[in-house]
Amino acid sequence: MNTGSGNGVAIGRRGFLGLGAAAAASVFMPVLKADICADLPGDSSSARFDDNLVAFLADIHAGADKKCSVARRKFKETVDEILAMRPLPRNVLVFGDIAYRCGLGEDYDFSRPLFRKLEDAGIAVTIGMGNHDRRSEYAKRWPEAAAKSLVPGRYVHLVETPHLDFLMLDSLQGADERPLDDMGPGNGALDEAQQGFLADFVKGRTRPLVICAHHGLGDLSVNGVPMVEFFTDNPCVAGYVHGHNHRWLVSFERCRKEPTPQHAKHVLWLPSVGLWGTIGYSICRVYPDKAIVEPLIRDFWLYRPVPQEKRPPEWDDLLAEAKASSSCTMRFHR
Repeated sequence: MNTGSGNGVAIGRRGFLGLGAAAAASVFMPVLKADICADLPGDSSSARFDDNLVAFLADIHAGADKKCSVARRKFKETVDEILAMRPLPRNVLVFGDIAYRCGLGEDYDFSRPLFRKLEDAGIAVTIGMGNHDRRSEYAKRWPEAAAKSLVPGRYVHLVETPHLDFLMLDSLQGADERPLDDMGPGNGALDEAQQGFLADFVKGRTRPLVICAHHGLGDLSVNGVPMVEFFTDNPCVAGYVHGHNHRWLVSFERCRKEPTPQHAKHVLWLPSVGLWGTIGYSICRVYPDKAIVEPLIRDFWLYRPVPQEKRPPEWDDLLAEAKASSSCTMRFHR
């Protein structure tokens, strides 16, 4: 795990263990407002889609290993919750690490049917690669994803909504020539082809864009320019969203050209669906001039859940504070 960058508090896994409840509580966010998921009259066949509604999932870490049984259960619950939403989101974005640890085939054998449930309901699922994933095994279960990628050899996809687009990058370093018990490189990187593609993609672009990846800003660069500078200096980019750190955090980066607070851009860290840290997922509602992201926080633990009666009190404090926080609003201009 990297430590990220920016003006928000950023920590690694060891630092996360040392957080006090009061110090960390302010970075967490509330459960989704009831009106977004309110039921419509009639049965499920009458459910309509909202093209401006997008679900964010990160760090699922589900597979065949008995050690990830809770993550498997949380992933199933998350899929069921999304399918129960009225209206349904048109898109689900997955920010990497769908595999448990090493990107084994059986991990994807577990997750593929659950993602298919979303697809069968008419929801488009876009998956990015995390450091625990393995492209070769992923490709066997999602052969269509490689064909649709904007960069050969990587999984790069554009998700369009009426007012805002999301570009999912592939920040998994290198290829798959690693032992089966290798959990993959912790730090992320964009290969040269992706860097060239991204630099060309934003040139002259006026339509708002959110850059998405598994890894944080501090790991990535574009043609020698740190991602933090590339991201803030390009007017079309409205925000940066990533997983990897298993916690909810909203931070800001100021543009070098216009360093005033009103020109700061959001950097959004996502919770883990079910392994450790802040447990939950997020819903993004897009408007003509902004995107509001609200997480559904379900729990908090480090590094495995323990029986309720043995939970450290600070876990419950962090969970309570998470549910009492405010939402993230990314503003943009068209």
